[in-house]
Amino acid sequence: MLHSTGDGIDQMGATSHSVRSGDSPPALQGYARLAFVVVLAWLAWVAFRDELGYVPLLSDIDLAIHEFGHMLFMPFGIQFLGSTMMILGGSLTQVAFPLVFFGYFMRKQDDGRPRDLFAAMVCLWWSGINLLDVSIYCADSRAGQLMLIDGSTGQESDGHDWNNLLTRWGLLEHDTVIARWMRAIAWLVCVGSILVAVWSALRLSRGQPVAAADTIPAR
Repeated sequence: MLHSTGDGIDQMGATSHSVRSGDSPPALQGYARLAFVVVLAWLAWVAFRDELGYVPLLSDIDLAIHEFGHMLFMPFGIQFLGSTMMILGGSLTQVAFPLVFFGYFMRKQDDGRPRDLFAAMVCLWWSGINLLDVSIYCADSRAGQLMLIDGSTGQESDGHDWNNLLTRWGLLEHDTVIARWMRAIAWLVCVGSILVAVWSALRLSRGQPVAAADTIPAR
């Protein structure tokens, strides 16, 4: 009887150990995600304090997406949806591009939960950073101090997107007001996405998955 009981204790101990081992990877993943959120928060802080809203590496990628947006609405040299849309396409694509991935990660699974809430918030944060960049561009509409991609400033070139857009819309004198609204929305998006990302990472670190991608299927 004693030997049998000992085996039972050993089995229970082994089972308990295996459960703890199985819980470890999600917890570590949660802590890693918390660390990543700290990096995102720091980058957002730097971007909002920087005159140009620059984020190392990411801003260069966003510039490429912006220029692609112009081409997207001008296939084969044809101004698709008009010249206004072609000009707006750069900023629009820059902000909307991360939202495509946001929608993918927020897509509901069979259990009704998003595919990966944390990843979705990272993409939403990215969109907010891009909106900050657009707001800085918009605020420069009349001043024309920013250096454009061709090496000239807005005062030296007629290629300033937001000067052209606001002039067409009769809103040029409101450029800084519009930019402030953009900046405020960008700040809310960044802060909101970071808070939700922290919540998601904390739940994962505590063994409470919040998305189908956070669970580890039994083998």
